Amino acid sequence: MPEFFLRFFQVTCQPEAFFARIRDDRHWSGAVLHLVALAAWLSAGSVLAWGSGIAGDTPINSSLGAQMDVYPYWRDTLLPRFGSWSYILAASLIMLDIVIITAIWTPIIFLVFRFLGGAHESGGLRKAFQGFVYGLTPCAFGGFVPGLALFVGFYAALLQLHRGPAITLRNQSVAPYLFLSAFMAYAIARYWQHTLLP
Repeated sequence: MPEFFLRFFQVTCQPEAFFARIRDDRHWSGAVLHLVALAAWLSAGSVLAWGSGIAGDTPINSSLGAQMDVYPYWRDTLLPRFGSWSYILAASLIMLDIVIITAIWTPIIFLVFRFLGGAHESGGLRKAFQGFVYGLTPCAFGGFVPGLALFVGFYAALLQLHRGPAITLRNQSVAPYLFLSAFMAYAIARYWQHTLLP
């Protein structure tokens, strides 16, 4: 168990060495457990922060899109209707959102890094999953704390969308990073204009 928690510090403080070490892990279970623990911690911390009066709908106070997606619904619908039960419902929705986002982004990361110069090896989807999930780890250190959330969210995005997959999928070229940066900038702009989804 101590090794499980030590992993959070290793990913955050020594990401290059960590990703190089886990790229040969042939099991999904470690990354899946890590994702569940992260999602539980971030969702619980988020709803506690909201309950203390911290608005969760800006990148300054929330490091994940999942938090910013759920907060307005919690504030406007769940809290007035369900009271204290709304915190459990909102935490569950954040966890579900994190899982859905991971399920969407993992194949995108795999395809972009594989076909823009990555090594053609077996287990590529698993390696993309590991890079994306473990890259989220810095958010555990304040992903719902005002000010700090912006910093750890930015750092996590760099690990998730560049360093993690670059190492686990053996693609050190800049092409995937540029492609994902342009894609993310477009998606974020559409999101803030409320035009991302029809």
